[in-house]
Amino acid sequence: MRLFCMALALVVCANLSGCANTRLNANKLPKGVAVSKSITLPVDVAVAYYLPKHELDTRVYLDKWNLWVEPGAALGDGARDAFGAYFGNAKLLDRQSSEQYGLLVDMDPEWEFISGKVTMTMKYKVFNGGDKPLREGSKSFSADIGYIGDNSGMYNAAMRATQLVIVDVLNSLKPSAATYPTTLAMKDANPLLLANLDKPVASGTGFYINQSGQLLTAAHVLNECLVTKVQAGDKSFNAKVDAKSTLLDLAVVSTESTSERFLPLRKGSEIFLGESVTNVGYPLQGLLAASPNLTRGNVSSLNALKGSVGQFQFSAPIQPGSSGGPVVSDGGELLGVTVATLNAAKLIESGALPQNVNFALDAKYVAKFLDANQIKYTQVEPNLKGDIRTSNDAALSTVVQMACFQ
Repeated sequence: MRLFCMALALVVCANLSGCANTRLNANKLPKGVAVSKSITLPVDVAVAYYLPKHELDTRVYLDKWNLWVEPGAALGDGARDAFGAYFGNAKLLDRQSSEQYGLLVDMDPEWEFISGKVTMTMKYKVFNGGDKPLREGSKSFSADIGYIGDNSGMYNAAMRATQLVIVDVLNSLKPSAATYPTTLAMKDANPLLLANLDKPVASGTGFYINQSGQLLTAAHVLNECLVTKVQAGDKSFNAKVDAKSTLLDLAVVSTESTSERFLPLRKGSEIFLGESVTNVGYPLQGLLAASPNLTRGNVSSLNALKGSVGQFQFSAPIQPGSSGGPVVSDGGELLGVTVATLNAAKLIESGALPQNVNFALDAKYVAKFLDANQIKYTQVEPNLKGDIRTSNDAALSTVVQMACFQ
C-alpha cells in the first residue's frame, strides 16, 4: 500500500490541476478491436466475474492535497459497465449467494502509474465448473490520468482492460446459454481456483491452543480471505474457521495438523500490573525474514482505550502482521491475544510521540469465547517462578504465520 500511495502521489503532483477526463463509452471498443460478427450481443450466457475485495476497497487519502483517490471504485465501475455492455446477465461474484451462472471470469488486476499515465493489467481465467480454466491470459490498457480526483482516467484504464478480456472470451469461446447453461451456484465457486495464492493480501500470527491443532488468532486477520494458509515451520496447511467474534476480534481456525505444544491459560486469568511478558509474531510480511519476531515488555495497564472490550495494554513492540500473536507470561501462560496498537502517526501530528502502546484481549475473555464455542483448552496454576527462557520457549514453540489470500 505504501508503494501504491507513493506512485499516486507522484501522479498527483504532475496532474492535480490537469484537465478532467471524459469517461469512455463501454459500448464502444478501442480502435482495431472487434467482436466476431457471428456473436449476437448482448450474449445471453449468465456470467459471474470475480475481483479481489481488497482491490475494490482501495482508496487513498492524500493529506497534502486534501483529496481522496479511489482506484477501487474506478475498478468496480469500469468492470461492471464493461460486462453489462456485452452480457445480458453479468454480476460480480457473491460467495454467499445461491444465484447461478454459466461462466465464471476470475480477474486479478494490477495498477501502474507512470508519467501522467495509468495502466491496468488484468490477468484472467475463465471457468465453468471444472478445475482447469477454459481460457486464460492477460490484457492491459493505458489511459491519461487527467485530473486524478474524478477517477476518470483510472475508470477508463480498468474498463478498457476489462473490455479486452471480454472480447477475448467472446471470440475464443463463443459462449451462449445453450453451450454454458446456468447450473453453477456462486456460493459453490472454488476459492482455491479464484485466489491468487502467490501474493497474500494480508498476514498475521496465530498460535496453537490445544493438541487438536486448533489455532487462536485475531478475527481481523481473516477478514475477506478467500483462502487462509498457515505456515508452521516448513509445513503449510489450509485453515478453516471454526469460530469467530468480531466484537472480541478473536477467531479459532483448524488445520490438517495436530500439535504437541500449545499455550495454556493461567487459572483464574489474573494479570499482574508490571509483570514481564513475551510477544511473538510475524510482522511486516514481505519485508522481514519469514521467521518469528520475539519482543519483550511489561503489562503497562490493566485497561486499554475507552470503549474497548476486555483489553489490556502492554509495551512489547509490535508491527503490522503481529496481530493474533500471543502475549505470554514468564511462567509460559497465555495472558492475552495481540489485537491492536496505537496509531502513532496521527498522534505525532498533534505533537505527541507515543511508544510501544499496544493492546491485547485479556485471556479471561478468550476463555469465555472458547467455552461458548466448545473449543478445548487447558488451564494451569500461575507459575510465578518462571523466567524469560520459559516464556520464550512457550511462545516460540506454538506460533505460526497466517496468510490471507484473495
